Amino acid sequence: MIIDCHTHVNWQGHRADDAVRHMDRIGVDKAWVLSWQDKEAGLDRYNYVHLAPEDVMEAYRKHPDRFIPFCGIDPRRERAEETLRELVDQGCKGYGELKLRLMYDHWDLVHIYNVCAELKLPVLVHIDVPLPHTGMWYGGNVEALERALVLCPKTTFIGHGPGFWREISGDADRVTQPYPKGKVAPRGKLKKLLAKYGNLYADLSAGSGLNALTRDVAHARRFLAKFRKKLLYGTDTYDRDHLDFLESLDLDAGVFKDITGRNAAKLTH
Repeated sequence: MIIDCHTHVNWQGHRADDAVRHMDRIGVDKAWVLSWQDKEAGLDRYNYVHLAPEDVMEAYRKHPDRFIPFCGIDPRRERAEETLRELVDQGCKGYGELKLRLMYDHWDLVHIYNVCAELKLPVLVHIDVPLPHTGMWYGGNVEALERALVLCPKTTFIGHGPGFWREISGDADRVTQPYPKGKVAPRGKLKKLLAKYGNLYADLSAGSGLNALTRDVAHARRFLAKFRKKLLYGTDTYDRDHLDFLESLDLDAGVFKDITGRNAAKLTH
């Protein structure tokens, strides 16, 4: 079974039925469907697209055999915890996509992370760091994520986004591009975090995840094999590029199955 760990509905012109047709075309059996909710969206004038938890649950009810719902309730929202618990009662299996202009060790978030641990919900976070030509940021950086990992050891976290995947390389602090090119330098922070924290996983989706692999194919093969139990195939797009690349590497069958389905199934069983 192939599970896409990062999809959206009512996004880029694709509704739930369109997403299912796309999954059929590229050979994906199930998909995590994520929301994006930001109570302070006015701070994000250029990028924010409201992806309502209610729409996620509606898509799930329409296609319960294909979609696995995730709902990232903004912790600053009134009745945030109660709403999350209600959604879990309706079938929600994860918390995300979390994409906020809050440091990810913010105390309101720490409370929600602990609720997620109680409810056995993995937490999928998007990280962007403020670069000179964008000024955009979400979550802080991987240091903020690490503080959350320490504060909430019973919570499962899944990292995603340019600010997360740039840290695969040891020279990330000196690079000002969101999608760095060139060989991966030794001593990347991301690999240290994946090795150190049993509660951290990584979402390979979007241009950020694909770029982290394709920039150095020889490194990608080693990385995928070493962290096979911590990595999740995903798209965050409506194409087949990620799966095509993974298939092109001729990975060990067990490694491929872990990354493309078994790890995701374990986290949302």
